[in-house]
Amino acid sequence: MEADETKDTAAFELNTEQLKGKQSVRATFRLSDQMIDLLRVAATHLGVKQKSLIDELVQNRDTLEQLANKVQGVEQEAANRRQKTFVLSRNALDLLDGISDKHNLSRDYLVELCISRLIPFVHSEQEKHNQRRALIKEIEQYSADGRKLLKKADKILGQDDRFRAKLEQIVNYTEQNVSELRKFVKEKKTLLY
Repeated sequence: MEADETKDTAAFELNTEQLKGKQSVRATFRLSDQMIDLLRVAATHLGVKQKSLIDELVQNRDTLEQLANKVQGVEQEAANRRQKTFVLSRNALDLLDGISDKHNLSRDYLVELCISRLIPFVHSEQEKHNQRRALIKEIEQYSADGRKLLKKADKILGQDDRFRAKLEQIVNYTEQNVSELRKFVKEKKTLLY
């Protein structure tokens, strides 16, 4: 019975190494403006903080290994870089350091490779946004057609007609929603990087 209790107690004990690994640390990287912008755009679109996104991007050992192997022997492009500080978990930073040392890659370059994985996602979202912009033009035409129909109803039925009043409610409701859609499309200009 005591052995079972000891097992149960051990399962609930906190491992200090695990806790230290989850501890947040600040790390500064030298990154290109394009990668900094890409990270900002993706984080904004996903509604997460950049630090959460970067931490997530660098936490998987297999992915880091694959990225490092893929660029083995490829020379890093010389680009203007600027310092960007992120808050990462100690585990993520240790993993980055270990993989970059093992493959003789700059840690900054490895971080850029991780961020570049967001390119297909952002491109896909940009394409969707282009489609939204095309659709908003059609929706605005739909709204304008509703206004024309309301004017026609005024002439045919008069302003006191119940059918005409209901049509006016529909047209006003549509215009209000079109306005909200227009704002949404304008706000999503952040998808450009």
